[in-house]
Amino acid sequence: METFSINDLKKSEKFLKQICWDITPKIFFSPVSAAGNKPVNINGYMLYVDLVNDKPTLMIMRNRTVISRTVGYIEDVPEDLLKAALNCTKEECIGGMYPLTKALEDWLKK
Repeated sequence: METFSINDLKKSEKFLKQICWDITPKIFFSPVSAAGNKPVNINGYMLYVDLVNDKPTLMIMRNRTVISRTVGYIEDVPEDLLKAALNCTKEECIGGMYPLTKALEDWLKK
């Protein structure tokens, strides 16, 4: 798995344009609208928190129509923001994947 620097990623317009901020692990596993009748487009990059060697880590998943795969993780993310993401509900934390918190998303968008 590849390691990415937050400083390098923020310079990549292609990557930044393809981040799907509204795609969470819950939506990824069941990609339908809130009404439940319209498929949601998950193509692009999904960011989520996972445990790697018992340490919370910010992961990057590349989603395409047919296949998705985790391509790597991002270094230099404040640990307190990552730990806070582990405190989500069972409905939102699916498959060992934790959604971004508002604080973590705001930090990333800076």
